[in-house]
Amino acid sequence: METRPMQPPARQPLGFWTVRAGEAIGRRTRSALADLGVTQPEWWVLHQLSLHPAGVGRTDVVDTIGPNDTPAVIAEAIASAERNGWLVADGGSIRATASGAEVFARCAALQAELQAERMRGITEAELATTITVLQRTIENVGSDAWHW
Repeated sequence: METRPMQPPARQPLGFWTVRAGEAIGRRTRSALADLGVTQPEWWVLHQLSLHPAGVGRTDVVDTIGPNDTPAVIAEAIASAERNGWLVADGGSIRATASGAEVFARCAALQAELQAERMRGITEAELATTITVLQRTIENVGSDAWHW
């Protein structure tokens, strides 16, 4: 981290730090997943499929994880996962293949490592407070957000 003097945290812009945190986390996550040959949107799709082993509607997956990026990006991730043999489509429903479940397991282990890395020196209570403050900030400016 930059070591030049800064204003006290309470005088710094919330928007600046939330954007910088999101960018840093995204870069680190995308880079680590790329080492496994998976894009972040493909990971999101595989994660949703892991929650629905009997299958889930393609539209449901796009609707659920679309806010993470754009519906078009999620639709492409579904198509890519299908091309990679990680999922199969049956009508409007999709489900993970054995290969997809294996890729998901490797990525899930990586995500656990990344979460431990992010949480170094941060308590669960501090994380909960941070999330609550960000949610309230979003509401305070007249917007809303949802995460599954």
